[in-house]
Amino acid sequence: MKQYHFKDGLYMGKGKVLPVENEKKESIGYIEKEDISRFEKGSSFSYTFNNGTTVVMGIEKRSIKNFLVATYIIKMEGITYTLKDKAGNSLLYFCVVGEIDGKNIRIDENWSQEVEIKIDGIHIATIKPDDFSFKTRILLEENFDESSTFFAVSVLMYFMYKIYKKEAAFIENLISD
Repeated sequence: MKQYHFKDGLYMGKGKVLPVENEKKESIGYIEKEDISRFEKGSSFSYTFNNGTTVVMGIEKRSIKNFLVATYIIKMEGITYTLKDKAGNSLLYFCVVGEIDGKNIRIDENWSQEVEIKIDGIHIATIKPDDFSFKTRILLEENFDESSTFFAVSVLMYFMYKIYKKEAAFIENLISD
C-alpha cells in the first residue's frame, strides 16, 4: 500500500492550507476550507492536485425531510457527483454510498474508527486519523493513482467524517441528558 498524510489541526479555518504528502514527504496536493452557499456552513472543503485540478466536496443544506440523511456533493471540472448517508446505517456509524464514474463507492467507519473506501466492493483506501499527533494517514492500494478522483474523495471524506462525529456526539449528549 502507498501511504500519504496530512497534519490536521483542531480548527480548519478559511485560508488555512493543509499540504498532503507522500511517503517521501513530497507535496502532492493541498486541502482548503471553502465557503459555498449551497452547502451547510463549515462543511465544504477542496482538494487541489499539483496540476491545478480542484475537487470540492460539501454537505448539501438539509431540510426537515432529509435532516437525518446527509447528501454529499462533489464537484470537479464541471462534473457533479452525489453521495448519501446510507439510511439506517448512518444512525449507528458513518456510512456513505453513491456512484462516481460509473462505479459504486462505499465509505464506512470500521471498528477501529478508521474510514474505509471501497469501489465496486474492492477496498482501495483506509483513512487513519490520529487524535494525539493530529497526523492523518491515508493508505491507498497500489493500483490506484494519487491523481484520481477517488483519491481526492478519500482525502475530503475525512472532513465529512469529522463533521459526522461532531454531530453524532451532539445527538448522543442530547439523548443521554
